[in-house]
Amino acid sequence: MSPVDRRGGRARAAWYLYDVADSAFVTTIVAAVLPAYFASEVCPPGPVTLALGPWSITSSATALWGYAAGLAAALIALAAPVLGALADATGRRKAFLAGFAAVGICASSLLSLSGPGTVLLTLGLLVAGEIGFAGAQVFYNSLLIGVSGSGDRDSVSAGGFAWGYLGGGLLLALNVLMITKPSLFGFEGASQASRACFLTVAAWWALFSIPLFVFVPEEKPGAGSGRSPWRALAATFRDILTRRDLGFFLLAFILYNDGVQTVIMMATVFGKAELGLSTADLVMALLVTQIVGFPGSLLYGRAARRFGAKNAILTGIAAYVGIVLWASRMQTATEFTILAALVGIFQGGLQAVSRSFFSRLVPEGREAEYFGFFSVSTRFASIFGPLLFAIVRDTTGSARSSILATGVLFLAGAAFLLPVGRRSGR
Repeated sequence: MSPVDRRGGRARAAWYLYDVADSAFVTTIVAAVLPAYFASEVCPPGPVTLALGPWSITSSATALWGYAAGLAAALIALAAPVLGALADATGRRKAFLAGFAAVGICASSLLSLSGPGTVLLTLGLLVAGEIGFAGAQVFYNSLLIGVSGSGDRDSVSAGGFAWGYLGGGLLLALNVLMITKPSLFGFEGASQASRACFLTVAAWWALFSIPLFVFVPEEKPGAGSGRSPWRALAATFRDILTRRDLGFFLLAFILYNDGVQTVIMMATVFGKAELGLSTADLVMALLVTQIVGFPGSLLYGRAARRFGAKNAILTGIAAYVGIVLWASRMQTATEFTILAALVGIFQGGLQAVSRSFFSRLVPEGREAEYFGFFSVSTRFASIFGPLLFAIVRDTTGSARSSILATGVLFLAGAAFLLPVGRRSGR
């Protein structure tokens, strides 16, 4: 199959469809239904005390959610570079993607067993699902180069996020209907409907993953693929240290994407536990994010082609600083919905352009290896933000202070991004 054939038609559409598949996990389980269900049904009202062997922890639903998110991110951050190097060495990227996707799908389905008091079970399955989702993303991202050319990589990457918004939004719309009108589906109430939503995520993820494994090409192992994964990992790290732009970009990405991931992970549980918003209001607001995110991601990709990827990223960072400042003062469901729409405009586009910008810095034939490091950046960006949010919440007793602390991450990310490309002229 020629490069032109590989980069068009069915292969690209199949690559997009995987974003449709796994975005259901982000929308329903990470961002919308599960955090609201966790705060209202799984955790008892007020402080939560967990017995962990001889120790016990007393915290809030908001902080516990943040700690679990940080743990999942730390585990995948440690594993991702080795996984990427191993995939490059063996040339079996789709096999690794399938394995991690299976973990996420199984965890999603098992969440249907959660209920009042199952705090550790629910958080454990959340961690497992996050590992499955993020591990699969290492190999999914590395397949971008096989379905795009250097001239259209921004738009193709943004297209993946856009279709992900559409797919995740469609399932979330069904889940909203299930929760708000449970009798239409034969459920006794919203709680039972919420558990059924987790099963729909598993089915959706499995179904829309199939085209990728059939139609997306898998590149042959590149130069140096005979090395052990550990040697390849060490070589990658040494190489990154010699690439000024790559190093600065990864530092910047860790920081500003830390803020993005914190908004995704903490928004709904904050709205439920801290503001007392209804589950219906929260899920509807996040459905707005998905609806706005589809055209927003596509337009963001076009803007990056016209004005430059770096300028597009800096614009998104500035927008998030404004979002965080407003979020620290919001009180009502209407304000939450407006902020959700603003997030939809910038969230997918910022991540998509970051992914395509990084792909231009990657040596040919070592895509999965370097995207393993990129995933490390993404996962480290998911460690510190939720943990910072949780620690500030437990220390100060104010979730609004936690929101303001998140804004520092965006400002620091912009500071590291500004020097990128100045000397090289990129």
